[in-house]
Amino acid sequence: MMKNKQQQRGISIIIVVFILVALSILAAAMVQVLTASSDSVAREVLSARAFMAAESGAQRMLNNISTGTKTACADSNNSAKNFSFTFSGFQGCAAVTGDCIYREIGAEIYYTVTSTGVCGPTDDEASRTIEVQAKNI
Repeated sequence: MMKNKQQQRGISIIIVVFILVALSILAAAMVQVLTASSDSVAREVLSARAFMAAESGAQRMLNNISTGTKTACADSNNSAKNFSFTFSGFQGCAAVTGDCIYREIGAEIYYTVTSTGVCGPTDDEASRTIEVQAKNI
């Protein structure tokens, strides 16, 4: 009986080491999952900001057209007019850029506004482009 107890003496250390290693692996996996999740949320926020910036640029250009004339959209030769707006409310976003063109068909004027918003650092930026079409603003 004494011999059996001596053989079992070191088994508790092995079990404790095994449990510690298993918990360490589990903790490392949890940290990896949480890091990936927070990166995903950050990219989603940048993407939403870029979309809202692009939408704001299109709305501002449509407002410029509605308060002016069709030449606010394009010159007299109907060459596309490029625009760039900066919005103070979109922190971390570059200037919103885009272009506008119009077509006259009979008495109707059709406008096409394309707007691009870019947000985030240059190595991990989100860019969204929208196109809006309007008639006789």
